[in-house]
Amino acid sequence: MTDAVTQFKVTYHQRSRAGQLAVVTMDNGAGHRKPSVFSQAALESLSAALDELEAQPDLKGVMLTGKPFSFAAGADLHEFVGLDARSGEQAARAGHEAFARIAALPVPTLAAINGVAMGGGLEIALHCDYRTISSIAAPVAFPEVFLSILPAWGGTQLVPRLVGHEQALAVIVGKPLENNRTMKAPEVVDRGLADRLIPAVDFNDASIELLERLVTGEEVIDRPTPSADGLDEALANARQTADQRTHGATPAPYRAIDLVEFAARGGDLAEGREREIAALAELVPARHAQASVYSFDLTQSRVKRQPGKPDVPARPMRKVAVVGAGLMGSQLGALLLERLEVPLVMKDVDASVLEQARTHIEGHLDKRVQRGRLPEPKAGFLKSLVEYTLDYEPLGGADLVLEAVVEVADLKRKIFAEVEQVVDEGAILATNTSSLSVSDMAAGLAHPERVVGMHFFNPVAVMPLLEIIRAEQTNDVTTATAFEVGKQLRKSAVLCGDSTGFVFNRILFRWMDECGKAASDGTPFTVIDDAEKSRGLPMGPYELLGLIGFGVAAHVARVMADAFPDRFAVDANIERLAELDVPAVYDWSQGRVPYPEIVEAWQIREGAQPWEPEEVSRRSVEAVADEVKRILDEGVVADARDIDTCMLLGGGWPFFNGGICMYLDQTGVSERLFGERLVGASDRGLDG
Repeated sequence: MTDAVTQFKVTYHQRSRAGQLAVVTMDNGAGHRKPSVFSQAALESLSAALDELEAQPDLKGVMLTGKPFSFAAGADLHEFVGLDARSGEQAARAGHEAFARIAALPVPTLAAINGVAMGGGLEIALHCDYRTISSIAAPVAFPEVFLSILPAWGGTQLVPRLVGHEQALAVIVGKPLENNRTMKAPEVVDRGLADRLIPAVDFNDASIELLERLVTGEEVIDRPTPSADGLDEALANARQTADQRTHGATPAPYRAIDLVEFAARGGDLAEGREREIAALAELVPARHAQASVYSFDLTQSRVKRQPGKPDVPARPMRKVAVVGAGLMGSQLGALLLERLEVPLVMKDVDASVLEQARTHIEGHLDKRVQRGRLPEPKAGFLKSLVEYTLDYEPLGGADLVLEAVVEVADLKRKIFAEVEQVVDEGAILATNTSSLSVSDMAAGLAHPERVVGMHFFNPVAVMPLLEIIRAEQTNDVTTATAFEVGKQLRKSAVLCGDSTGFVFNRILFRWMDECGKAASDGTPFTVIDDAEKSRGLPMGPYELLGLIGFGVAAHVARVMADAFPDRFAVDANIERLAELDVPAVYDWSQGRVPYPEIVEAWQIREGAQPWEPEEVSRRSVEAVADEVKRILDEGVVADARDIDTCMLLGGGWPFFNGGICMYLDQTGVSERLFGERLVGASDRGLDG
């Protein structure tokens, strides 16, 4: 349970022209630090508030709202940890019983959604007769399916009855499966989940005034009756989306769709509530939901505490530079400029590449202006801060120089040696290498202690993970600065030791290497991809290979094989693919069909037999488990939670699998292979 318990505080408007109105405010006393959540203690506070309201003989109306800029963020996920079916049923029933009392109040009720409204926070609003929403309220969503549960305090039953099956399926199933997309206030109104969009400046007063008019009858809010037209097609599309996004690896979206269907077909509301309760009792104890709560804590709480960050001041950023202005460098330049708002130097050896970088950076800012996210004068100012140069001298005075050239160790060493000649001895030299030794790059420099790895993921603006690599001589100030820059760039940083491939690429290429053995034994690419996706992975290795690129994959494979020849090998088939002029394994214009050139180039091992899907899945998991154990034993990271964070934020590993370490623990693989679990009771990254 969280320390800050949400209380339902009741105050009264005695002088309202509509008579006595009550305002119920949800407030956990934590200010802006933490949104209000619904623990068991919070529901008890709600029950007490309802006791008071029900005893008021002259009550004419009730407005439910939240503390400033926050409505409610839903159930307290910490209370879900370790719940069994009976406890899950009790939790669902407790919410239903409390919220149903709101709906049963004999006076008009209005939810004034003044800020974040997630999950149960949105469900409690739906139990009111009317809803207003502040123009700045966000995020608003039903995230439950993303967490492998479902809205079980009335959401699956009330939303279809309010706005129809299409909107219900979109917000309860569709958005969560699209990486948990949320809504802003205008969309909430457009979808019919709120009745009025009100400017934030006078939101509370305007909401009270609307309630007064509703009580007196001066205003009436009519809503269209939802139609069941197109229901079968919408349900089929929703189930197809669930298949595409989860490959059937978690039951939550399918249970949610079934419940929406029950409501949309006119099912009895009381029975629908019981079905919700039963569904939650089934889903909460399952490994998918338990892993999702673990994943949520890693990505929303743990990374914000920045495990591994030294407790020393970071170097302030007054000027930054990027060396290498190609695709990755230009993305990094755009992000640094937008987030840090300090002078930026873009350095390259090719004037045409610099011009392309200028086009990318200025185009990025222009798009922000077009979308209303950046004032045009501010965009012009930021553009004026950038210098594009072929020379090293303009890098003088930079506090951070980030190298983003191709993965060639000699070239990176040469660049750092030249940069060192023009910057002061405290300037941070960072490399965006995805696999090479940072210590090796720093060797021979006058100040190797100021070199650090900052491995960003592509596309830079989207991917949240940042691997920070502390080399042999990297000092605390350098490491702390890398963390602070990452924080300012809104990235989630994981501290890694200087091991080839670090965390993510060691695991990724061990997985791809094992899957490559299956393909070389004649197992069709589609069989391998489907076997891997059956665990809920977003794509299989040969679908992913088309995104990575054959040349990049071959290069990184060589680097890994040089570093760990005992278990990584240079795949001759991948080397052959790197020589082809085809964009991917599959020609998607023909469906999921490999290009003929790929089939012709791929050589099957003589005498080999194709693997069954179960063997593909088992052997790939065991290979990854072995690499994970080695990473932990070598101390590349402090804790298994760091590995899981990398896989969740860098590899799109499903929340319902909890990262690779939690998955190996929950499925018994780690106990079978190593005789112990990988995720310990305590977090060595934070506690020791």
